[in-house]
Amino acid sequence: MAAVPPLPKSFEDAARHHLAVAEELERVCGSTHFRTSRRSCEFLRYIVTVTLDGRVDSLKERSIGIDLFGRDTSYEPSSDATVRVRANEVRKRLTSYYTSSGAATELRTLRIDLPTGTYVPRFLPVTYDSPVRPGGPLVQPTQFVVAQSAATPVRLLDRFAPAAPNVQPTVPPIRALTLMRPALLALLVCILLLRHQLENREEYLRFWDRLLAGRSAMVLSLAPQDRVSLASSLYPLVWVAGRYGIDAAMQGDSLAGSKPEAASSVQVSFVTPTENATDRRLRWVLAAPADSSTTARTQPPRAVLLDRKTADGKSPGGISISSAALLTILPQDISTLHVQGTDPEAIRRLLEDLTVERNFPAGLVENIERLDSRHALQVLIFRNTSGEWSREIFWGDA
Repeated sequence: MAAVPPLPKSFEDAARHHLAVAEELERVCGSTHFRTSRRSCEFLRYIVTVTLDGRVDSLKERSIGIDLFGRDTSYEPSSDATVRVRANEVRKRLTSYYTSSGAATELRTLRIDLPTGTYVPRFLPVTYDSPVRPGGPLVQPTQFVVAQSAATPVRLLDRFAPAAPNVQPTVPPIRALTLMRPALLALLVCILLLRHQLENREEYLRFWDRLLAGRSAMVLSLAPQDRVSLASSLYPLVWVAGRYGIDAAMQGDSLAGSKPEAASSVQVSFVTPTENATDRRLRWVLAAPADSSTTARTQPPRAVLLDRKTADGKSPGGISISSAALLTILPQDISTLHVQGTDPEAIRRLLEDLTVERNFPAGLVENIERLDSRHALQVLIFRNTSGEWSREIFWGDA
């Protein structure tokens, strides 16, 4: 059995290794053995990408079924062999590719292997056993084998250079590395972006799993007079409920077969309900201005954002904001989301941040898991003076 390659000793080693794996992945997926199976190529790309990002612990059958094949959270590998079948197909195609005559004539520093019984790929170093004629032209290799030891890496220049004594490489290694730096920098940026996306996806799934997994319905609570103006803003909630295979219904509508304790709740309004506004743990509340009676009945009142935690401890001061939305999560019932906003656009913006993976607030799940009876958690989004949307997360103390 081939030895496992050693850990990289520097950033340049790590970047060079990632680049080699990425090149080999493109070479494999571009071969005739994988071009005919889009699913096999997608599977291979997924497990290689996750491994390069250092998240091999997530390469479990159930996780792959949910993330890659779109199975819902009730997915049970024991009753659905899709992942196992696809992994076996990828193993066969890799074996077929690397034993083909075409692969044997290509220069490579490593090969991708998927051992039986695991979904974590290995990247094995390759050495060539074809002799090179001293002083003559380079001979194209006819066969490659997996290196038995990776303790002493062999450079491509050393493998195929003529064996004449005292002959130096025509391109100094430092010059080659200098030329590679832009590509290595670009690769590092891609790795960091991919890591951020995967972390965001994990937080996103943990948040909605906590709220919806095992539930039979999502109940949307809002005042009857606000239903028409807020209906279109609630589409993101309807979409995410459908993704979990549960119903989203307005409070009071028929929920046949659903028990109240099996439903999650989202309370949406233009102002913070009185029962919540009196909670001293809240950092912010939305309150209608005193002259809201002059507002047309068909339009929502323009709310005033009140900071409940002033530095001097005196009565809170109001901050008028043209457009803002507020999410409140209380520790006694984290299965209920309280959402208020100055207008339907702000509410929709907040809900899209919660339901779109790439927009999900970083650190929100970690803060939810730290909630106790003395705290409340709030997410505020608002349009700043330059017209751009900003977002902040606040803790409140009793």
